[in-house]
Amino acid sequence: MDLKLSSVNIHNIWHYPSSSSLRHLYHLRVEGCHNLKYLFPSFLVKHLVQLKILQIWDCNMMEQVIFTDGLGAEDQWRNHTIFSKLDLLSLKDLPKLTSFCFQNYSEFPCLTNLRLKKCPFLKAFISISVSRDEPRADHHLQASNLAHNSAVLNEKVVFPSLEKLQIQNCDSLEEIIEAQGLIADTSTTQSNVQETTTITFVFPKLIYLRLNKVPRLKSFCSRMHTTQWPSLKHMEVIECPKAHIFAPKCPKSQVEISNQQPLFCVNEDTFPVLEELTLKMNDMMKGICDGQLSLQCFPNLKLLNLHCFPETSTTLPYCFIQSLPKLQKLVINNASISEIVWSEGLSDKGRRTSAFYQLKELRLSKLPQLTLKTFQPSLLSFKKLTTLEVISCHGFINLMACSTAKSLMLLERLSVADCEMIEEIIACEGEEIQGSIIFPKLKYLKLSGLPSLASFSLAHHSLEFPVLQMVMVTKCPKMRKFCQGDLSTSNLQQMHVARDEEDELWWEGDLNSTIKQMFQ
Repeated sequence: MDLKLSSVNIHNIWHYPSSSSLRHLYHLRVEGCHNLKYLFPSFLVKHLVQLKILQIWDCNMMEQVIFTDGLGAEDQWRNHTIFSKLDLLSLKDLPKLTSFCFQNYSEFPCLTNLRLKKCPFLKAFISISVSRDEPRADHHLQASNLAHNSAVLNEKVVFPSLEKLQIQNCDSLEEIIEAQGLIADTSTTQSNVQETTTITFVFPKLIYLRLNKVPRLKSFCSRMHTTQWPSLKHMEVIECPKAHIFAPKCPKSQVEISNQQPLFCVNEDTFPVLEELTLKMNDMMKGICDGQLSLQCFPNLKLLNLHCFPETSTTLPYCFIQSLPKLQKLVINNASISEIVWSEGLSDKGRRTSAFYQLKELRLSKLPQLTLKTFQPSLLSFKKLTTLEVISCHGFINLMACSTAKSLMLLERLSVADCEMIEEIIACEGEEIQGSIIFPKLKYLKLSGLPSLASFSLAHHSLEFPVLQMVMVTKCPKMRKFCQGDLSTSNLQQMHVARDEEDELWWEGDLNSTIKQMFQ
């Protein structure tokens, strides 16, 4: 049975002990019920044996999902598995929610998908249980005091089947897991760290983790701990400014006791199958950029997406880039970097091994200090690159050297936009080039918003684009000719030209003539 409750103006939905019809409930969605302070009294939980999907959205007054009623009936379900078949739980837009329920132990054996979004006062998923003899009016006060560290889960909550965990816009959260047995006072917790055995938290089936805009999040657990993610393939940590994301996993004797545990203590075994990693915010790169991580922390990483660290100058250590043997896509946006890869102090042996040799897509945007060093062919290999996109990188005077251009044999798409200083795409100054520069796979070329661009290449050498199908030129006022040497575009029969606000097709027999005629 599916049940949807939308904009129901009542204070209680179920309040009678006899609710046997709930045994057949499969999917429950509650939305816009602004007078509800809780959804279920605890004595009804035992009836929800078939519930697989529970969605609670936009309920302004809801403080808990399951309310411990104080009648003593909760003893029948406390310390036992609840929601034994629940597969999906989504809590969204609940401005007063502080916890899912009060309980000592819970196991959700079939839960695969947990979504917590826009719950600004959520302090704990399962709060530490209070005595049934205490007045109900004091429940929330006591829960707040006991859950001082504001963690999503406590270490007794078990999700053996969890595959996706998404936490977004939960402003009160400081930890993911609340370790029981520690006094909530911060100074006491820190003084006991050395005396406490390191805890290991394992998420055996989790494949997707997203932590987005959790401003107070500091760590998974305030106690000394490690985590293992044997199945995790996709991870996003976005705008969590207080979290130190990565730190190396060290023997206990070597751990420097600090005021804060990192979000992830990592070594070669922490993320064995991680394929996609997205980090966004100023301090997210600490641990990567300071070279602390061991060389094989992300052995299967295919996508690295780095956003928004503009305030401090950052460069990726060359040894870190070298340690990503399967990296296929690199995206860097809005950063203060003068070069992507830092190679200072690299040994001669290290310099003979190129990085990026599996890279297929490179997207760089809003990097005003980035220079030509990005494309040094001696250190970086772009032989498998199929897509190159450069946007708002004002440090470029040219994009690549001739030797780099000749290596782009698989490049299919090239887009350069809004780069104020760039004068040419390919620069061959000081290089001896034998034969033509050929882009055998390039089909799409876009040049847009380049006020200083004079030519694709100012050198007198031949360029060949045998399969080029589309050229787009927009706002390049100094461009009078595509190139200075011979040009072959045997498959190109028209180009898109944007002047003012209009986009039109134009063709004058060849690319050079078309560009010349276009600006006349």
